[in-house]
Amino acid sequence: MPEYSKKIVDHFTHPRNAGELERFDVKAFIGNPVCGDQIHLFARVEHERIVACSFLGYGCAASLATGSILTEEIKGRSFDELLKWEESDIVAMAGGLSPTQRHCATLGRDVVRKLVESYRSGAGEPSTH
Repeated sequence: MPEYSKKIVDHFTHPRNAGELERFDVKAFIGNPVCGDQIHLFARVEHERIVACSFLGYGCAASLATGSILTEEIKGRSFDELLKWEESDIVAMAGGLSPTQRHCATLGRDVVRKLVESYRSGAGEPSTH
């Protein structure tokens, strides 16, 4: 059984910003076809900065916790800064990930990049509420 960091346990048992934002400017989805983990991000944007973010996640505890952690970590950051994030940055934000949990860092990095790229290309499907 994998060992989880305190931050992963905290965010899995008490997820932050779970669910779809009532009003969002962009959304992004990334899924891992091997394990089935999925992270959906929804964000409101002002001047190429995330001002509000929420997530939906499916899969393992580390994946769900990563979605929660991302919603807190990306708030207030510029798009240019977010595009520089690597898997190692996500691992650090999570307080560490075991080798079997590392795919969550890849999911996290990829969904954040997709969110930015979708917004910039106009493909992010804003909410209609």
